[in-house]
Amino acid sequence: MTAPDFDKATNVTLIEELKKRGYFVSKVPPTASGKTFTPDIRQMSGRKYRFGVVSCTHLGSKYQQLTHLYTFYQYCKRKQVNTVLHCGDLVDGEKIYRGHEYELHTHGASAQKKYTVDNYPKVAGIKTLVIMGNHDESFYKTSGYNVVEAICAERDDMEYVGDYLAYINIDNIRVAIMHADGGVAYARSYRVQRIIEQLSPEAKPHLIFVGHWHVNAMIPAYRNVEGVSIGAFQSQTPYLVRKGLMPNVSGLVVEVEVNDKGLVGVKYDWRHFYIMKKNDY
Repeated sequence: MTAPDFDKATNVTLIEELKKRGYFVSKVPPTASGKTFTPDIRQMSGRKYRFGVVSCTHLGSKYQQLTHLYTFYQYCKRKQVNTVLHCGDLVDGEKIYRGHEYELHTHGASAQKKYTVDNYPKVAGIKTLVIMGNHDESFYKTSGYNVVEAICAERDDMEYVGDYLAYINIDNIRVAIMHADGGVAYARSYRVQRIIEQLSPEAKPHLIFVGHWHVNAMIPAYRNVEGVSIGAFQSQTPYLVRKGLMPNVSGLVVEVEVNDKGLVGVKYDWRHFYIMKKNDY
């Protein structure tokens, strides 16, 4: 007997029923789809490496925080960072939820692509590696258009590294960047914990940075993986107001130290922004 071929509507119904019965259900992208890259991440001293991490910049949104994003990139420059990892939702997309169109200052795939090409921070010596998030994917779902890939094709300082999941080699350690699914859990670290638990042994990285929830959380050395939820560069939208959620507008500079056996130590340098800019576009 073969397994039944459930359609998307059936899967949604089954997931909702499991949630009603008290089960935790989370969709995780197949780890086999994650591509691996070996970028030129700056070596500081000995076998120490430093890089930046951002997520959820949502360009095209009236609530984007572009000024703070520029400030973070300038900080990366001062810290001698030459690579920034972007965990998805580069643009705000369209038709994500009812009323989403009223939260946009730029409408349509071509317009959001052009706006991002023209306005995403461009700092000499810094390259951004970016994956697709669910807001980016909205254009792909409606028209088959990969807006992240299109943006990166027009920017020599940006590289598209995959959909939802990618692996970055740094010396002899492995770093994963991921764009997750679902809402913020009561305990912020819980969803990162569950993701780490579901990683297959061969796909397990030394560090994983997860975007989507717009909040910061850390789980040091959980099952030998450093797990980090990354904030956003978008202020509280009307949608988040209705959900009772306040985002963390922030970026992260990470310094890792490695030896022949793997990861020796890691330092996190969070850069938080507490005063939001209105009409920052």
